[in-house]
Amino acid sequence: MTFKQTYETITSSEIFKDFKKQFPEAEFCTGFFITDFFGNDNKRSIDFKAGEKIFTFSMNELGKIKMNEDELIKTKEFPTLEPVNPDFKIDLDEAESTAKIKALDNGISAKFSKIISALQKYEGKQVWNLTCMLEGLIILHIIIDANTGEVIKFERKSMMDLIRKR
Repeated sequence: MTFKQTYETITSSEIFKDFKKQFPEAEFCTGFFITDFFGNDNKRSIDFKAGEKIFTFSMNELGKIKMNEDELIKTKEFPTLEPVNPDFKIDLDEAESTAKIKALDNGISAKFSKIISALQKYEGKQVWNLTCMLEGLIILHIIIDANTGEVIKFERKSMMDLIRKR
């Protein structure tokens, strides 16, 4: 299911309509997705910010929607959440395809196990921020402009590098 389908399904649900009645000023600020290629750990959620609270609407594989409320975290490590426009050109499936092509272009042929994707603002642009886990303990961090498809950042890491740093 694409981001746009997820967004439309959630925002047309009764639970979301009730939320918008209570918080009409709420702004869409993040889309969060996990694509699991070998298991069944797929996740789809969108976040809305209202005042000092964040509301996460998640949808399971059966289409059931659940809302969770939390306090915003404000520290130097967590920048302020900026509103995100739900209308953009590059959807989740295209961003994932771009990641796979970019990996091949960089000589990485390992199979993708899981992709964690966040639709968010980055340096003033609306982007797909992807963390890709591949066979062989390879981790790719890829940032893709959600309007142009341009790869802004491509970084290869190893799980072993992360373990050594600790």
